[in-house]
Amino acid sequence: MQYKFFKNVTTLEELREQYKKLAFEHHPDKGGKVEDMQQINAEYDELHKQVKNYHKTADGVRYERKTQSDIPDNFREIINAIINFNCKIELCGAWLWVFNAYAYKKQLKNLGFFYCSGKKAWAWAENPTNNKHRLSLEEIRRLHGSEVIKDEQDQQLKIGVAV
Repeated sequence: MQYKFFKNVTTLEELREQYKKLAFEHHPDKGGKVEDMQQINAEYDELHKQVKNYHKTADGVRYERKTQSDIPDNFREIINAIINFNCKIELCGAWLWVFNAYAYKKQLKNLGFFYCSGKKAWAWAENPTNNKHRLSLEEIRRLHGSEVIKDEQDQQLKIGVAV
């Protein structure tokens, strides 16, 4: 099937990467058209069903995972809700981290984020664990990989930054 917005998506990581870029470019709050964003969301939903178990290693090798995806089902809704915040947004594994976001405290709490004082960041995960591992953000990045979705300084969407 031919898609208007997504191109050559074969893994969940590629889908996520393209969605973040498209959302930043076409979101109505960023001057985009509502119809375009609706089409992007529809294409995302269809492609997600097709590639949700296909992933890419750090070396670029594609593989199929037979278990449930690490990417939360409502990832798209959370990204849409915070994409216009003037703050740094980073994805580490299946967790979203939001930095320098005190001005958005109420909205973040309403979305299910919680503040991690030791890391000075807001965290969100679909099913957060109650483990009390005291890993630093650098250790988390090293263990799970990291992508800066948006940096508050330049307001540009970052794609494919791996640590």
